[in-house]
Amino acid sequence: MKFLKVLALSLISSLLVLSLFAFGIALTLNYTLLNPDFIVSEVDKVDISSLVEEFISEEISEEELPEELRVVLVDTVTKLEPVVKERANATIYPIFDYLLGKSQSPDLALTLRNTFLNSEFVVSVLDELDVSSLAEELLTEEFIEEIPEEMEYLVEYMDDIVAELEPWAKEQVSIAADPVFDYLVGESQSLNVVISLEPVMESLEDTLREAFLESPPSDLSHLPQAELELYFDVYFQELTETMPSTFEINESLLGTEVPAEIAEALAETEGALEQARQYIGYFQLGYKILIGFTLLLILGIVLINRQVKGATRGIGIPFLTCGALSYIGILIAKNIIRKLLMRLDIPAQFQPLLPQLLSDFLAPLQWFSLGLFISGIALIIVSFIYKPRQPSF
Repeated sequence: MKFLKVLALSLISSLLVLSLFAFGIALTLNYTLLNPDFIVSEVDKVDISSLVEEFISEEISEEELPEELRVVLVDTVTKLEPVVKERANATIYPIFDYLLGKSQSPDLALTLRNTFLNSEFVVSVLDELDVSSLAEELLTEEFIEEIPEEMEYLVEYMDDIVAELEPWAKEQVSIAADPVFDYLVGESQSLNVVISLEPVMESLEDTLREAFLESPPSDLSHLPQAELELYFDVYFQELTETMPSTFEINESLLGTEVPAEIAEALAETEGALEQARQYIGYFQLGYKILIGFTLLLILGIVLINRQVKGATRGIGIPFLTCGALSYIGILIAKNIIRKLLMRLDIPAQFQPLLPQLLSDFLAPLQWFSLGLFISGIALIIVSFIYKPRQPSF
């Protein structure tokens, strides 16, 4: 009988050690890869602007990207980084709600519309970009070929025009963004946004007229103001006669291929998420079964021993064994993986991130192992110092 008891305890203790190992791994996955808060915290730790700056300095020559543009690019990324991270984090939570069974549909189109593909985000990006410089360059290239040679000096006033039109341009982008995004993600089957260019014409005419009259070309400076205005009117009309009065954004401009490709990409991604959700569901079911199985093993040890000393020792030894082996294994694994990472051909800008990611990923398992180790020691100590009550006669 005693032999069978020892055999049963040995078997249950071995199974308990294995189940605790498995539970520690499952717990780690639940607190890391299957935890949106963990993903968000890791994303927030990434210094995107530093990565971009390091990548540019190492991978792009100064001939390809001049120093001034490098500074502008890094500065822009730095300004946009908080906004992009905020939107990315807002995208992560709905996806995990679906993966973890908290929602019935991923609806990626709606998620993207609520985060990145909306007028609010576009305007926030435009507020951080140097829109004036970009628009000035585009307008200058557009009109330099049309302006008469003797009036080319007026091009330098383009920055005034752009500065005046910038609020209007942002307003038009804000108005057009939502209908365009609705069409791109398939929420709308038609698209027709008409933007009047009259404010552009008026600003061009007013600014260039004022500049021309204040400083006419040398060969025209002797003319009276009335003739100068007539001269300007003729050339401005020639300059703008080919320009449309409106700019229309419709299906023919964007084409039908882009929405179709986006719809296909979203469908494929949602299909992959559905499959991942199924596997995660199996994992969560196994996780719950593992918890129940572990509790049954602990209960079995208690029932077989029927004494506090034997039960605490029978539970404490597997706890101590699993905790010690897991903790030592984690330390060894960290050391080995770090050495492997150093040997791999990983871009320099990512090398500091990976050890930190590894440490964060293994942190739940490390704390769990330490908890088991301490609990095991405590239970074993209790088994030695506990004194059962003596029966009174």
